[in-house]
Amino acid sequence: MKAMDFAEREFWARSIFEARDQKRVHGPDTLIAGGYERRRPADRYYWDGQKRGGDTAHPFLVFQYTLAGWGTYSEGGVSHKIEPGMAFVATVPSPHVYHMPDESNHWSFVYLILTQPYVTQRISERKKTLGAVLAMPDDGALLTRFLAAFETTHTTGYRDRFAEEQASFDLLVEYERAAHHAAYPRPAREKLLDEVRAFALTRLPESVDVAQLSETYGMSRSGFSHHFRDVTGLAPAGFLRQVRLEEATRLLIHSDLKLEAIAANTGFANANDLCKVFRRYFHLSPGEFRRQMRGV
Repeated sequence: MKAMDFAEREFWARSIFEARDQKRVHGPDTLIAGGYERRRPADRYYWDGQKRGGDTAHPFLVFQYTLAGWGTYSEGGVSHKIEPGMAFVATVPSPHVYHMPDESNHWSFVYLILTQPYVTQRISERKKTLGAVLAMPDDGALLTRFLAAFETTHTTGYRDRFAEEQASFDLLVEYERAAHHAAYPRPAREKLLDEVRAFALTRLPESVDVAQLSETYGMSRSGFSHHFRDVTGLAPAGFLRQVRLEEATRLLIHSDLKLEAIAANTGFANANDLCKVFRRYFHLSPGEFRRQMRGV
């Protein structure tokens, strides 16, 4: 999909929606539905998440992205202004409201309704930490997936239920990715990971621990552990182990060193220790991994 500004994107969405196949029926088994709307004050546009039906045992999601104008989304006593480039995810039924206030002269948006049970449950759970409102950058994979699902729903349709379910899971993955990047901003995250990776690699074959690492940052062990989690979402000890495993896999693929030598070069106690950790992460032995990667 070519890059578009908001006016072009709205024209594109409206054109697709107005030209949609009116014979296509979204039945109870539909996993992805949706539409395009342009609302004005006279419409009194208002949705109460407790009064629009739905079953608490089988909720569905409304995923709505603003193209022009603005509206509001309220949940948990907090109200958000939803402007172009912003979206919200509402679980139905649940205590929330979204509407177009009198101060707004219009609100144009594209929305999807998602019903796949696992996708609904995962996104609803993730909202508890991310919040219901999120920005959807023009160059983001989430917006690309979202608009592709909207287009497919109103043009060719999905060829079968498997393709529709795949599209639902594609949206989930990109939502999770966007949520992760929102919680752990990429520049700070990547900078800290690169620093710690370099620190660990330059000290091989020594096995660096968190206490040594924390000293270089002038922090206590627990203080650094909290800082590392806050910035990256990872445990520092686990990441250090991952760095050593990455180096072990490199040696398995690109060298003929025996396991004992690889273990010694990557900070593992011995070949048995390397095998145990390797199996836990990759679910196969280092020897099997080497054979598969070398095709022998």
